[in-house]
Amino acid sequence: MQITTADTETNSIEFDFVKGHIAATMTLIHGLIDQGLIDREHLDSFFSAFLGNLPHSRETLGLRLILDQWRQGLRDGDDEEEMKGKLFEVILGGRNN
Repeated sequence: MQITTADTETNSIEFDFVKGHIAATMTLIHGLIDQGLIDREHLDSFFSAFLGNLPHSRETLGLRLILDQWRQGLRDGDDEEEMKGKLFEVILGGRNN
């Protein structure tokens, strides 16, 4: 099946929408961590279970990468700025050197 230009543009817009929501959600979660309202270990367990329930498909690959990078920062005890930096690198498609 051939993808048309309209399909590609829609997928890009949808992906940008999802990336924006992921970024906003992660920023909110960092605020809750900073306030001591969420424990990093429990949060990591939650996202582990969430990822376990996602289908292993091409469509979920980007989300899996973002969450895996972020979970690694949770496990390593990275500070908020470092975790946000890694998160936005993945969301934006990689590191720009």
